[in-house]
Amino acid sequence: MKKLLLGLLASTLFVSCSKDESEDNGLSNSPTATASYDSKNYGIYKGVFVGSTGTVVINLKNNGTTLSATLVIDGISYVFSSQDVVTEGSNTEITFNHNSDYFNFSVNSNGTSPTISNIHINGHPNATISIGKEESDVQVYCYEGTFTETGGGGTWNLIIYGNKVTGVVLPKDGQVLPLLEGTISNNTITASIPDAATITGTVSGNTITGTWENYDHESGTWKVTRKL
Repeated sequence: MKKLLLGLLASTLFVSCSKDESEDNGLSNSPTATASYDSKNYGIYKGVFVGSTGTVVINLKNNGTTLSATLVIDGISYVFSSQDVVTEGSNTEITFNHNSDYFNFSVNSNGTSPTISNIHINGHPNATISIGKEESDVQVYCYEGTFTETGGGGTWNLIIYGNKVTGVVLPKDGQVLPLLEGTISNNTITASIPDAATITGTVSGNTITGTWENYDHESGTWKVTRKL
């Protein structure tokens, strides 16, 4: 029942997006995760990248064999691979590599708490990735965008899956911020960057717009567009 409710909630995100609009942008509204891995480490993981901007998809043997990670950074796709051993239903800690670039991926045996760390991608300092596990009835939607603030702004990327919202924000000055965390209900986002700012937003089709305010009462706007 819980997964059914989450799936229904996720589907309401795009109620204002017409069939024609969905077809025009080429984005799928169907999860690709295998149902038998919904509560295991195997499956599909999707997320967003800052340190530039982009998305990531990790295929952890979703078809039983493929082990890969695809990062799209500034519109360019990079395929990472791993030689580490992965066992179904076990805690997983592996390293993905592409030439001299690499990052670590970990997830619990039941598919919870997926995390990407130790990111080293040439030309992309202060890189951070926020990621979530897709399930057969709960798709992960990935958005890229920007935010404004007095004297500047920066990159603002987030993901939505079920009623959860997480994301990464990178100001132009390179300041490293905690992950954005929040929830969505009736197309309205309520979130925060812990010890930094409070956030609200509204989903309209494949676009989300909102405002933020930090603890010094400085404020600004943000806007993201669905990319995956």
